[in-house]
Amino acid sequence: MKKIVLLTGGGHLPQEVIKKLINKKITFFCLIFEKNPVSKMILTKNHKLINFGKIISELLELKNLGFNHVALVGNLKRPSIIDVKPDFNSAKIIPKFVKILLKGGDNNLLNFCINYLNNIGFNVLDLRKIIPENFLSSGNITKINLSKRIIDDIKKGKTILDCISKFDIGQSLVIQSGNVIGIEAAQGTDKLIKDSYNYLNKNEKSILVKLAKVKQNLKADLPTIGVKTLKNCNKSGISGIAYSANKTLFINKHEILEYCKQNDIFLYGV
Repeated sequence: MKKIVLLTGGGHLPQEVIKKLINKKITFFCLIFEKNPVSKMILTKNHKLINFGKIISELLELKNLGFNHVALVGNLKRPSIIDVKPDFNSAKIIPKFVKILLKGGDNNLLNFCINYLNNIGFNVLDLRKIIPENFLSSGNITKINLSKRIIDDIKKGKTILDCISKFDIGQSLVIQSGNVIGIEAAQGTDKLIKDSYNYLNKNEKSILVKLAKVKQNLKADLPTIGVKTLKNCNKSGISGIAYSANKTLFINKHEILEYCKQNDIFLYGV
C-alpha cells in the first residue's frame, strides 16, 4: 500500500485529493509551509507546519516511516530567499536552489525539485493517476456550437502560447477575433480575465486559452480551472475556455460543467 507525502498548498485541490485517498484507504501525511495558507480541513488531518529550509530533513524522516511517494497539491507560494532557513540537509542544495530561484520562472524550479525528490528515493506522483476524473478529454465538451472564427482563435492562441513557453511566462491568454487582448504573466489567470474586460468588444466572442507549456513537467503546476475562473469569464463577457485535453485539472468538475451549461460557456479541449 502506498504511503504518500502531500506537499500541501492552498485552494480546493488538496481537499479533493485527500478525500480520494481516504476513500482508497491510502495513508498520507501533509507537509505545510510557513506563510502558505491552507484550508482548515487540512489542519484536521495528519500534518506538520515547516519552514521551507527544513523540507529535506522532514522528508527523510517520513521516508524512514515508510513514505516513499510525494504529490504536489495546491497553490504553493514561491519562497523568498530570506525566508528559507536551511538546516544541515537542505544547506547542501541551497546554492543550486538559489541559482535557479534567481533565474525566475516556474518550470526550472519545479523540475529541479522533482529531480531532487527522485534522487533521494521518492516517486513524485502524477495527479492524473490519483484523481483522473478531474480531467477532461479533447474536443467540444459542451453543447454550444463553435464557429470557424472561434476555432481559428483557439488555434492562434495555442500557437502563441507554444511559442512563448520557452520563456516560462504564463499559461493563458485572452483572444478575440484574431486580436490578442492579454497574456498571463505574474498577475495570474484570474487577474488577466478581469483586466481584459475593458478591451473586449462586447459584440464579438472572446476566448480564454489556457494550456500546459511545451515540455512542461506534468507532475507539478498543471493548468488548473475552477468555478472562480468560470465566474470571472462570465463577468468579463468571455464566451468560453480552450484547455489542454487530459492535462488540465478541473476543480469541482461537476459544478464547472453545470455552471457552463447554465451560463452558455463552452469548454474545448485541444
